[in-house]
Amino acid sequence: MGSKRLPKGKRPSLKLILLMLLGWTAVVSTAGCSSFGATAIRGERVNLNAALQWTGDEQLLLNLVRLRYRDTPAFLEVSSISTQLRLEASLQVGADLERNNGVSDLFRFLGTTGYSTQPTLTYTPLQGENLAQRLLSPLTLEKLVLLHQSGWNVRRLFRLCVQRLGDVPNAPRASGPTPEEAPEYKEFARVLELLRQLERKDALKLGYESYPPDDGRPRPVLQVSHRALQYRETQELLQILRLTPGGTHYPLVYPVARHALPGNGDSLAVETRSLLGMLYHLAQAVKVPDQDRHKGKVIVTRDDAGEPFDWNKVLGNSLMVRSQPFKPAEAATAVRYRGMWFYIDDADLESKATFSILSQIFALQAGKSEAIIPVLTLPIGR
Repeated sequence: MGSKRLPKGKRPSLKLILLMLLGWTAVVSTAGCSSFGATAIRGERVNLNAALQWTGDEQLLLNLVRLRYRDTPAFLEVSSISTQLRLEASLQVGADLERNNGVSDLFRFLGTTGYSTQPTLTYTPLQGENLAQRLLSPLTLEKLVLLHQSGWNVRRLFRLCVQRLGDVPNAPRASGPTPEEAPEYKEFARVLELLRQLERKDALKLGYESYPPDDGRPRPVLQVSHRALQYRETQELLQILRLTPGGTHYPLVYPVARHALPGNGDSLAVETRSLLGMLYHLAQAVKVPDQDRHKGKVIVTRDDAGEPFDWNKVLGNSLMVRSQPFKPAEAATAVRYRGMWFYIDDADLESKATFSILSQIFALQAGKSEAIIPVLTLPIGR
């Protein structure tokens, strides 16, 4: 566009120029706060969300690897996040004022705006009472049912969270450091297959019922449909678990409470693992380098014949953590430890599902802790 010259008597005064400058700055600031602020929230929230998910998975995987080597696990929880939004605006004004009898009176305006964000994360070490309550306490039966009702199948759930069902053991010694002898698992593996077959037929589920029927207090139960009572899988399952045939509701109870009930065969005792026990259990899925095994840096479990025991028989190929000396190209999550890269392959959907449920249990068991111990606060973006 061309410039238009003003007559000498109508040129803006210096006071008017300053008022125009202040008004423009106010408009830019107001508009910037609304538009740039919304843009910043959209960008930073997604970025922080992704960063929390990545680092949370990496921390969980790192501790699995540590436990395989019998190293000490450590956890840091993000207890708070705060973000500061800074709006920056500048304006340059130029003018060709009249000299002598000239008529040059062009004004030039050049403005710039921008914003920056500065998130601050506060980390809380998980230790002391929080460690005992959240890592060492067994998973409650209510949370077990909650996880099942949220979509996780009973086989994956019981394999990870339960170390004894009735009198049937699920490698209970694997809830601690790697044992030297092969664990007991075969009968439990059969129970898991029967449970899964009945679940696929929509003949079995975990739920709640009132107990006694008139007091309204819910209790977790194993529910078997009436049509499943004649199934071969149902009869075999009840026989292995020593449950009374013909029932459709078997209350889930803690082992210490089972003997207080009228009939032991009418209830199912469930001994759950703690979160730390689950981590130890899944640590057997970490494939360590051959040189580390040869040097005795990890325990090698052996069967009765003295041969290395295949832990996939217990874990059912539910998780596999691979290792290699260079960073993997396609990994769902990966960490570097002891000079090697340990990772879960992005195409290994079975392992990703098991790792996902482990993350959910960690969130349930090791949620936000109170800031009663020293915290570490790190500013990001400087």
